[in-house]
Amino acid sequence: MKKLINISIILFLLLQACSDSNNNEKQTQTNNQAENNVVVDEQNNKNSTPNEDISSVEEAIKNVLIDFPNGIFFNLLVEEQKCLVEKVGLETIRQMEQDFLNGEATQEKYEEYFKTCNIPPPPSPEIAGGPGGGSSPLPPPKGKQDPKQGNVGIQAVELSSIHLSYLGSIRSLENNLGNIADPSIVETNDGKIRVYFKNGNEPQAGISGFDNLIHSAVSSDGGKNWIVESGVRVPVQSPIEALVIDGQVVAWGWELAASGDALVRYESSDGINFKQISIPRFVQSDCLDDNGNSFGPLGDPSITKLNDGTWIFHVQELVSPLGPFNRRACVASSNDGLSWTTQVERTYGGDIDVTTNPAIKLNSLGLVEWIWPMYDNMVYRYGDDGFNWSEPEFLPTGGDPDFLDLSNGKQLLAFGNFSTRQGGVLIFTERVQTNYKISVVNTGPTQSPTKKWIVEGANSDDIKVMNVCLNIDLSSSPGASVEIKNVNNALEVTATDTNEEFANPQCVYILVGPEQIMG
Repeated sequence: MKKLINISIILFLLLQACSDSNNNEKQTQTNNQAENNVVVDEQNNKNSTPNEDISSVEEAIKNVLIDFPNGIFFNLLVEEQKCLVEKVGLETIRQMEQDFLNGEATQEKYEEYFKTCNIPPPPSPEIAGGPGGGSSPLPPPKGKQDPKQGNVGIQAVELSSIHLSYLGSIRSLENNLGNIADPSIVETNDGKIRVYFKNGNEPQAGISGFDNLIHSAVSSDGGKNWIVESGVRVPVQSPIEALVIDGQVVAWGWELAASGDALVRYESSDGINFKQISIPRFVQSDCLDDNGNSFGPLGDPSITKLNDGTWIFHVQELVSPLGPFNRRACVASSNDGLSWTTQVERTYGGDIDVTTNPAIKLNSLGLVEWIWPMYDNMVYRYGDDGFNWSEPEFLPTGGDPDFLDLSNGKQLLAFGNFSTRQGGVLIFTERVQTNYKISVVNTGPTQSPTKKWIVEGANSDDIKVMNVCLNIDLSSSPGASVEIKNVNNALEVTATDTNEEFANPQCVYILVGPEQIMG
């Protein structure tokens, strides 16, 4: 009887081994086919569902955003994020983000996964402005073409000698606001500074206090300290551009509609109470590309009057039909600041993403200044006609910039940034020149969120590293560290932040010297 049992067991094990071998061979063939063809079928989807520790799709999305706060997944719409988690799974999403960080090609490898959710293919690293081995041109709308791309394929980016001296900030959480963003600044009749901003929301932040309308704050000390004013300034659910024209504060925004957003204009004599003014109709679909196709929804237009008396605006495409990382900027012109006509030949972006709203402004010296925000920095150019531009210079990373030249001769630049878990920040700076030289180093993929700078002309005691979104010094923050070394007569500053509550390298800046020069 014992021998019969043993023989039965042996036969069973042999059959099981053969079955396992066949299954492994089939699985290997299936895996090879999936790897070669990137085919997503129902069985693969079942095998790639979120792991058992994730209690919901929302929790899965939150965890991916924590681990990859500025990757491909972050820039997708919420419904697109949900679809990928449900149909593709966390393992594939995380591998895609890691490939992107490593500078590997992501479009061909993952486009079939994206097609299952009807999403345009993900970007290659060099297109999105992330780490990558190639280089691509940075074209202005027209004029000089420059083959250099500061944030792609090089080890470091030297920031412009037009340094930004940090003045102050307004933060979402400190003021019980939503995701504040898109600053537009004006000087009041009594010499104060007023900023208009959208009190919006970003679903993954999980913060309250938003109404998606335009609010304001005022500063009496040149932009260092701010008091948020009560009430709504402009009742539009889009960011605005505000300018002082003939003593009136004029604000442009978009009236949102399913049939297409329409440009609207509001005016105010006191900067507080606004009234809508009728203008000729200009809608989102009036922005056309070279093929005659309409742009997607648009951000706030940046508007200025040129030296020849005509007007121009640049506006970012918030969601591009070409794909999440192929956003463009539409350019339109006007003879009177009321009636606008698209300038198709001046369209830019697409191959290189227009990450947030650009800025265009005629300054007090008669120069037209232009900022194109990109993934790792803001690209600055200037010219005299809004058509031909200087060589590019690079400013620290930021979004939705806005210029303001004050009557006392100072030049301000405001911009925003965002923490995926803590809300937005509006940052106010004064443009100055110093003897410092600051370069931002491309660290490539790292185990912990890391930023690195090379600073010349400063001492180690002059260096501070701040998460400006949260107003914390990383040198004294739990889970974070700042290391400063002398290398070739310069300071190498490395900041890491492993605290999952705070970590967000995009919102970490270096402040140098008593001038608090940002880098």
